[in-house]
Amino acid sequence: MTVSRYWHTLRHLKPQQFTARLRRRLSRPMPDLRRAPDLRRVVQPWSAPPWRTPSLSPDATASFLNLTAPLAGTDVWQDDSRGRLWLYNLHYFDDVNAVAAEARCDLHRALIARWILENPPAQGAGWEPYPTSLRLVNWVKWGAAGEQGPRLSPDAMQSIAVQARWLSRRL
Repeated sequence: MTVSRYWHTLRHLKPQQFTARLRRRLSRPMPDLRRAPDLRRVVQPWSAPPWRTPSLSPDATASFLNLTAPLAGTDVWQDDSRGRLWLYNLHYFDDVNAVAAEARCDLHRALIARWILENPPAQGAGWEPYPTSLRLVNWVKWGAAGEQGPRLSPDAMQSIAVQARWLSRRL
């Protein structure tokens, strides 16, 4: 990016906006890896959210923005070749609250476990604030909707706590 572009962008910022952007670029808080708090008692039955259109097929192929790709390989979570928006959609985990998601429950569990292993705290596109916030909402809704017992593993619950703490410092 040329100096001219920076100038034409930054000249419209207030001094506090400029310093906040600079501070955010230079400092990255460490993720808080403390143990997740205990679950609270359920006080009323869960009301399911409106169902979304499925984006995952049973063979672990994802479809977003008219692009379809298999979720095989180790770099799938950071592969920008399909575009940043496609990658963000992958990290949202919207499919856990989609039509007929119950039939893909085992796939969802496996993908959540895989996401936790392949996306270390505070690294990569999945840890940017927007994908993190949507993923947290989707995981919590999906976990609360399980009628056959808990859907979220202890590792997933721990990851939710770490992600929420991280997000609270990256607003």
